Amino acid sequence: MTIVMNIKALLICLVFFLTRLAAQAQFVTGNSLFVNIGTVFSVDSLVLIPTEGLNLGDNYSLEVQHTAIPGDPQASILKTYVFNKPVNFEGNLGVIYHPSELNGNAESLLELANSFSDQNAFVTMTGSTRDLGLHYVSKDLADLDIKLLTLVNGQSELPVTLIAFDAQKEEKAVRLTWKTAYETNSDFFEIQRSRDANEWQQLGRVGSAGEGKGQAEYHFTDSNPVTGDDYYRLKMVDRDGSFAFSQIRKVLWDGGGLTVFPNPAVDRLEVRVKDWSKVTKIKILDAAGIVLREPLAADGLKEKYVPLNHLGAGSYILAIEHRDGSSERVHFIKY
Repeated sequence: MTIVMNIKALLICLVFFLTRLAAQAQFVTGNSLFVNIGTVFSVDSLVLIPTEGLNLGDNYSLEVQHTAIPGDPQASILKTYVFNKPVNFEGNLGVIYHPSELNGNAESLLELANSFSDQNAFVTMTGSTRDLGLHYVSKDLADLDIKLLTLVNGQSELPVTLIAFDAQKEEKAVRLTWKTAYETNSDFFEIQRSRDANEWQQLGRVGSAGEGKGQAEYHFTDSNPVTGDDYYRLKMVDRDGSFAFSQIRKVLWDGGGLTVFPNPAVDRLEVRVKDWSKVTKIKILDAAGIVLREPLAADGLKEKYVPLNHLGAGSYILAIEHRDGSSERVHFIKY
C-alpha cells in the first residue's frame, strides 16, 4: 500500500511539472543508463516502472512528436513517443497526457498503442488502467519491444495491426503463424530467417488480405530449419513498397527440450526440461501473449507441475526463460 501511495504521489508531482513545461525535442541516454527493478523512471511524461532491469545505456534517443497517428474511426492523441530503436521493456508503462492533446478521443476509452518497428505496425492494447484525475494511462506489460507509443480510443485501429506472431517446432519443421486485426494497402508478408538475428535470408512469401478490418490468420512452414538456433521475422510490405518488420522469434533446436504433458490438460500441466538449473522462469500467457501467471522454476528438478485451476477453458502458451536470455514456448489447451 505504501509503495502504491508513493508512486501515486510521484505521479501527481510529475503531472504538476510536466503539464507546465514544454516537451523536450529529444532525450539521449548515452552509453551508461540502467534502471533498476521498481525504480520510477520518467521522461517527458512517459513513465516506466520496470519489473526486470531496464538497460538504456546503448545510446537510445527519445523524441516526443505532437502529431496524431491516423486511425479508423479515430486517430490517436496529439502525442507520440519515438525511440530511435526498439526498447525491450517488462513492467508498468504509463503516459501522462494533457486534455488539450486528446484530439477528439474520450479519456474513459484510452488505451496504449505501440509499434515495435514503425507506423505500419501498431498494436492497440486492451486492459489499460486509466486515472482520469491525473490524466494518466498505464498497463503492466511483459517482454514488449517499444519503438513508437501513443494513446488511442480502444475501439479505434491504427494501420496494420499485427496482433500475434509465433514460431513453433512441429517435429522436424518450424511452423510460423500470425494474425492481423486491421489491414490497409497491404501487399504481402516476406518470411525471413537468420542464424544470428543480424543477417537475414528470405524463405518465402505469403499474400495478404490487402484491405480488411476483421482478423486475418496466416501461416508458413519452414521444412528445412538449420541445426542450432533459428531466428524468424516478418517483413510486412505494402503496395506502395513501404514495409515494416515484426518482432523476432527464436527457435532453439539445441535448447532445453521443452515439452508439456498432457496436452490438452485439465487441472495441471507437467513441464519437462532437460536441465532445470538453466531455467529462471516459467510463464503462462494467453493466446494474445499477455502474461497471466509467472511462477519461478526451482533448480535441480527433473519435472515441474503447473496448476491450471485458475484458467478457463481455451488455448494458452507456456514459456520458459533460460539464464542465457533465450526462451522457449509451447502451446497447450486447457479443458
